[in-house]
Amino acid sequence: MVIKISGKELRIYRDTLLAIMGKILVDQYGEEALDALVKYRHEKIKERWREIAKETGRNDPEYFIRLFSKDAHEYEVIRRSKNVLEVKVYKCIHAEIFKKYNATKIGEKLICSGDEAVTEGFNPKIKFRRPKLLMRGDEYCHFIWELKE
Repeated sequence: MVIKISGKELRIYRDTLLAIMGKILVDQYGEEALDALVKYRHEKIKERWREIAKETGRNDPEYFIRLFSKDAHEYEVIRRSKNVLEVKVYKCIHAEIFKKYNATKIGEKLICSGDEAVTEGFNPKIKFRRPKLLMRGDEYCHFIWELKE
C-alpha cells in the first residue's frame, strides 16, 4: 500500500518533527548542539545551490522565485527582474507550525536562516536582506535579493 502525501502535508509533518526535535536537542545538549546542526545544514544547502547555479547556468536573483510555493506560502511579488527579487510572504506554513509548538527561535534557525545559505551558495554577489520575519512575530516576511554589478 502506497500512501500519498501532498507537499503541504509533508511540510507540516517535517516541521512538526523539527520543532520537537529542536526542543529536545536544546533541552538535552544546549543551544550549541542546535547551532552545530544549523552550521552543518548551511554547508549542505550552499553545496546544493552551487550545483543548481552550475546546472541551470543561472546566477540571478529572479531564480529565487522557486523558493515560494502556493502549498506553503501566501505571497506577493513586489519587484521581479534579473537583478532584483522582492517578495512579501503574509502566511507561511513553516511559521505556523513552529508557532504552534512555541519553537519560533528554533524555526528561525532551522528554516529561515537557510535563506542566507541558499543565496551564498547560488551567487555570493547577490545581497540578501529580510527586514521582517513572521517567525519573529512580524506581520509578514520581507525578502529582498539584489544583484549589484
